[in-house]
Amino acid sequence: MTQNSPIPDMQRVGTPPLAPPKKSLSTGAIIAIVVGSLIALCCVLGTVVVLASGGDTDKSTSVAATDNPPTSPEAAASNTVPSPAPAVEPEGPATVKVGQAINVKFLNDETRVTVKSIKKAKSPNQFTQPKRGQFVAVMVDIFATKGDTDLGPSNFRLVAKDGTVYKAEFLVVDIDPQLEAMTTVNEGQRKNGNVVFDVDPDKVAGAKVELTDDFGDVQGYWTA
Repeated sequence: MTQNSPIPDMQRVGTPPLAPPKKSLSTGAIIAIVVGSLIALCCVLGTVVVLASGGDTDKSTSVAATDNPPTSPEAAASNTVPSPAPAVEPEGPATVKVGQAINVKFLNDETRVTVKSIKKAKSPNQFTQPKRGQFVAVMVDIFATKGDTDLGPSNFRLVAKDGTVYKAEFLVVDIDPQLEAMTTVNEGQRKNGNVVFDVDPDKVAGAKVELTDDFGDVQGYWTA
């Protein structure tokens, strides 16, 4: 009888065969795994960035689409209705219509002066006739509101439209009543009368009456 070897007998009684030894990963396989992992990580990060930017875009779009967008302080200031500028007082002497008063202040005295009318006039005296062609009578009223005043005919002038200035005449007869000269008007009192001018006939239209104080400073004008 032939004698069998012991190893085959052990296999027959159910002993499992020995597993083959495991093979280690090569260097190329390791590099491929690392590169693949990096590529996958980059794809994930890119997706996150795209989603985040898309959220901001939607947010800005929703703000722009609202009916009442927020208003900046600069825009609110530009939409504010500007307040009206304060009234500016005109510089220089006042100009009023005939019949209105002008207040004259001289030192501590105050006087209210009114030109009542401006009219052409004639003298019946043949020895008192205008040298320039036409007498103009200006009726004035002088009222001392505070202190005393010495305003008289010498404080008035007639200024033609072209700028020609005419001074008052003092020796015109029969154009009455004439404003007295060198007469002091006490506080609360008044005097009135005509101031007469000798004027070129073609310069009467559009002429205005000028008033000066005792220093010669113009206080105002009257126009017809």
